[in-house]
Amino acid sequence: MTFHYFNPDHEIALAMNAGRYSVPLAARRMRERYDYLPALWARTADTVIVDDVKTAQERYAAEELAMRSQPTFITLSQLPEMIEGKRIIDIQPWGWDRAMWQTLRDAGVKEEYMPTIRQLNRIRDLSHRAVAIQLLDELKNYEGVTGFSRLCDTYEEALLFIDRNKDVHIKSPWSCSGRGVKHICAETVTENELQWIANTIEKQHSVAAELTCRKVLDFAVLFVAQNNGRVKFHGLSVFQTTNSSYSGNILASDKEKKDMICKYISPALLHAVTIKIEQFMTEKIGGAYKGPLGVDMMVCESAKEGEYLLNPCVEINLRRTMGHVALALARRGQRGVFKLTN
Repeated sequence: MTFHYFNPDHEIALAMNAGRYSVPLAARRMRERYDYLPALWARTADTVIVDDVKTAQERYAAEELAMRSQPTFITLSQLPEMIEGKRIIDIQPWGWDRAMWQTLRDAGVKEEYMPTIRQLNRIRDLSHRAVAIQLLDELKNYEGVTGFSRLCDTYEEALLFIDRNKDVHIKSPWSCSGRGVKHICAETVTENELQWIANTIEKQHSVAAELTCRKVLDFAVLFVAQNNGRVKFHGLSVFQTTNSSYSGNILASDKEKKDMICKYISPALLHAVTIKIEQFMTEKIGGAYKGPLGVDMMVCESAKEGEYLLNPCVEINLRRTMGHVALALARRGQRGVFKLTN
């Protein structure tokens, strides 16, 4: 039996690395509004944990779906009783972190049904942007690939990177859907931006700094870390961003999404990069995590007019993503754009 829980504060929780912390208002409101969201990909035999069953049922019923599963909705207080006596239990939050673990433990869920603290620490380490930087370095020798990123452990290193490269993105080690990302130009950098860099390094011990490219298309390659430890390709996601923040996913067939991407880059390059990521992530994860993950990429304009390059690793999300949600909906026949509204 599979139990789903939507915890949109996951990346914030990774950065805080605490069992209990004050969840920001925006994340609390997102949870309150969309706690039913896992019903969009859950199977009828699954269970979705929500704050209020009646409200969740009504909001799910209001979704215009071509094909609808009918999972069971329960509150967190009902979870231990639902689990008791079941032989096979799979709890799938949006993402695993210490706060999620503590929430379930406080509700009475036994530790045997959740990752160990060692696994949680490993998931946090794998979610750090240092891993994405390493993956990008592994992929840089493929023809048609672009992108450069490095980790800055001190404020002085970050300033030097900005001064040398002029137009850059600075990112916190753990951030979500564009939050924790600053587009900075050396000529117009502000005191507030510099203070943000200093504060982030003080709290999270580093920032990621990367060169800005002329983006043409945002997309992601989606994977699943299987029970046997292997990471396997799951599908493609083409998404929209506004000011570096996620704003929606294209609902289309797998072939249609591949055609959108391969309008700019070769199918052979996309396939080669995907295979390499499978190998890299299988070795990195080493069985410490199972479930969905995604690697964000982008198509960029080349310096040569009419040619395009692939940045094959903008970000690694070791969790479910909106791309996985959109993929599930598209495979049920939904078309258009999927987005969450406040």
